Amino acid sequence: LLLLTAAAAALSSCIPSEGPTLQRGDPAPAFTATSLEDGSPVSLTDYLGETLLVNLWATWCHPCRTETPYLQSVYERYREDGLRILGVSVDLPADSAAVVHFVEEFGVTYDIALDPEATSRDIFLARGLPTSVLIDRHGAVAFSWIGPIPEGEPTFIEGLEAALRR
Repeated sequence: LLLLTAAAAALSSCIPSEGPTLQRGDPAPAFTATSLEDGSPVSLTDYLGETLLVNLWATWCHPCRTETPYLQSVYERYREDGLRILGVSVDLPADSAAVVHFVEEFGVTYDIALDPEATSRDIFLARGLPTSVLIDRHGAVAFSWIGPIPEGEPTFIEGLEAALRR
């Protein structure tokens, strides 16, 4: 019974719910997490002047697992155009080995940060996982996407390309 309750709680946090989202033109929120690579602080201000896709995810979130290969391909396609991606894991501290395994399993080459307290979920108004927020090079929200981004989704690609041109 305890295992079923835990599984239901984990799944429910993957399912988008009703509520506010960050809107186009909103200033990017202040946020700091810890780099998976070297343990240093990572802040959104580190990316000012660059187009940044912030993606909130967790190793236990199935939609996050299905979305990650697509995000990696988007990064490979658009990084020379100025796209940066910051994947923010909201896994618990005890799951840091699972985060490393996830990154290796999917061949993720974009930046990964750890947010074990999941403060990013409140800061980015995430109503479920995954949640992605595109921030333009001027530090303004270009769009917010709740749930997995479908591969080749025209609205996503058009919004991304428009932000890269700004």
